[in-house]
Amino acid sequence: MKKLYLIFIFLSNIAFSLDLTNFEDRQKILQDIKSVILKEESIASAYEKYILDNYAIPDKIDSLYTSNYLGQSVDFLSDITDFSSNFNPFSISENKISYSLKLNDIQLKSLYESNTFRKKTYIRDNKLYFILEDGFAKHLYDLIKLNNGQIIICPNSIITVPINCRDNNHIYIGLTKKSDGTNFIPDKYLIIYHIDKFKTGPIIITNDILKYSTESAFNSIPKGALLYNANGVKHLKTVSGIEILK
Repeated sequence: MKKLYLIFIFLSNIAFSLDLTNFEDRQKILQDIKSVILKEESIASAYEKYILDNYAIPDKIDSLYTSNYLGQSVDFLSDITDFSSNFNPFSISENKISYSLKLNDIQLKSLYESNTFRKKTYIRDNKLYFILEDGFAKHLYDLIKLNNGQIIICPNSIITVPINCRDNNHIYIGLTKKSDGTNFIPDKYLIIYHIDKFKTGPIIITNDILKYSTESAFNSIPKGALLYNANGVKHLKTVSGIEILK
């Protein structure tokens, strides 16, 4: 209740400091700014869900204008009074959303850039960033960037150059494959885990302990996750790195 009261006072102060002859228009703009911020929050949530669903990063906002995410763009913007006059079209680039507000008004910019209605987004140096809240989504984002593209299904063939891929709800990082005469099986790898076990483990890791500090893929393993190397030796991810459990 106290937070709502403070928000009301904040909005009221802005409204009454504006030209009172345009009070109704200003009220509409204030409401539209709030609506746009909530749209940006929705874009951030949809972006995160897209990564979890597709093991890929959406390359443009149109990828999110579907029934699985934001719905159609026309419907998404329908509750904003005059979007094209006061706001820039939404676009996305990596972990950023386009800065929307067109109006060059200090008080309106202050509201737009504040954290009053923001949870998953924030503005710094006139750029709008969003936060991936899910630890697995963060890990996939880093892995996709490292991979220079989508995490594909692992090929059923010999793999001599290490790749990052997925198969049967497992993620394979730095995987190579060999033939045992009947099947193509993992030969070398950095990390293997079931997607449901990423946050807690068990996660299978390479025996090569030097890789633990030199390969960035190990950085996003959650602290506290239980790890086993290929020989079955138990490890734990800690704030200091990967440590053997005795």
